[in-house]
Amino acid sequence: MSARELEDGYRRAYRDFYRWGAILRGAGSKLTLRGKARHAAYAGGWKKFEPAWDLAIRAKQAGRALPLLETILSGFGTRPAARGGRATG
Repeated sequence: MSARELEDGYRRAYRDFYRWGAILRGAGSKLTLRGKARHAAYAGGWKKFEPAWDLAIRAKQAGRALPLLETILSGFGTRPAARGGRATG
């Protein structure tokens, strides 16, 4: 196997493993709705936006994005949904 074949195989496996269907299937294995949402948000947010994360890391700006990501992930399932589909004050 050549280096090119190995790299192509890696990229194909990576794409297959992190497609939305696989991410959602993994989220479905979690026991709670909060766990499902956290898994989908984390895996989707990290793997589907990896080029943006790579850019932030290379620009040494990932530290600025982490508090926002942690806030979003920690908020899943901590507040009940508002009645009637509207947010409450």
